[in-house]
Amino acid sequence: MNILKKLENLENVTPNERILIETILNNPERFLAAKPKEIASLTYVSVPTLYRLINKLGLSGVNDLKLQLQDALHTETETAVESFDFPISPTDTVNEIQQHLKDVYAQTIDDTLKLSDQQVLVEVSQLMQKAAHIDVYASAGNLFFAQNFAFQMQEINVSVHVPEAEYMQKLSAGNADATHLSIVISFGGRGGSMNTVCQILSDNQSPIVLITSTQKNPLTRFAKYRIFMSSYENHYQKISSFSTRLTLLYILDTLYSIYFRLNYQTLLDRKLSTYEKIHRRLNRREPEI
Repeated sequence: MNILKKLENLENVTPNERILIETILNNPERFLAAKPKEIASLTYVSVPTLYRLINKLGLSGVNDLKLQLQDALHTETETAVESFDFPISPTDTVNEIQQHLKDVYAQTIDDTLKLSDQQVLVEVSQLMQKAAHIDVYASAGNLFFAQNFAFQMQEINVSVHVPEAEYMQKLSAGNADATHLSIVISFGGRGGSMNTVCQILSDNQSPIVLITSTQKNPLTRFAKYRIFMSSYENHYQKISSFSTRLTLLYILDTLYSIYFRLNYQTLLDRKLSTYEKIHRRLNRREPEI
């Protein structure tokens, strides 16, 4: 995950560590140029506080933190997309529209990859494998991607439940327990219904995987795991959710692929066998009467 995003989302930090984080995020270039004692003086925190923060980030030292900051800053300056919210203009040719969308898609995939925590993805896939039931909660346009994920899993004979109506989502959450893995898709946690769903799931001790943006999301407090979506787009002021749709598809496809890899040959044989049976039936000519 990009170190800037990791700093933004780091939890269980002390007030002094939070001051240090805000200083780094607000002026990373100044941090890069300073020595540990200068950093402590600049932020009015102790040098041990700096090293405790570095340990929480899983880094080996100040130089490691600076190297990752440099890489993150360099990556940000390489963003080819002028606007994720308005990537096309009324004067664009068809070729320019296609090129602009291609740039949005490429940057979205790259950013999603940088935000990913591979250990989390593996552990979530393992939870999927162990769960007696997998439920996916989504709303609006995200529902179509949840349904596509359910279709992929059904192809390998794994049932995934995607309740659509708000009442059915609450009913499904009410019936969930620790044997259910609940995947919640919510960019910013703005909908009150999804908050209620998560509260019910939490009361029922159903582990929650939250697929969310890097922005603050009130649903985070319920989640056992978080998977981050690329978050360049404005939630409302935009032409369309070009980037958000792709980042979600990429994440769900990744979870499916890791799950598939855990039992690769068995699942491959199962899927090919199923489609072979369907193909034979479709091509079998009915006897003439």
